[in-house]
Amino acid sequence: MSKIKNMFKKIILSVVVLVGLLSLNSCATIVGDNTRNVCVNSHPQGAGIYIEGQRYGTTPTTVRLPNYIYGGKSMTLKKDGYYDQAVMINTKFQPCGLWNLLFFPGFLIDGATGNFVKIDPSQLNLTSALQPVDPTNSK
Repeated sequence: MSKIKNMFKKIILSVVVLVGLLSLNSCATIVGDNTRNVCVNSHPQGAGIYIEGQRYGTTPTTVRLPNYIYGGKSMTLKKDGYYDQAVMINTKFQPCGLWNLLFFPGFLIDGATGNFVKIDPSQLNLTSALQPVDPTNSK
């Protein structure tokens, strides 16, 4: 009888641990589109890429955006002799994140990792035409 009791306790403990580990999963993190790479180009090339004042490189390049983007961020392209060009990078809610209704901790994980939202797929390849500053038009 003691062996059966110990085996039953091990099975219960295994099930509890398995359910606990499964509840730590988050749907948007696991199966969502978590692409954070955006290809950025400009005409002419060689513009600096800035997001929230931090430089991310020079066009043309692929920029890895931070995970904490909620509601979009403004990217600014800067090049000497040209006006700064601001481009808004928008995000979209990932519907697979609704599966977190079944496992509450998933909301916390997806929220902390920024995976509730994804970069708008139409903005994964950005190209901007920079306008030259007219030196004769001084204010």
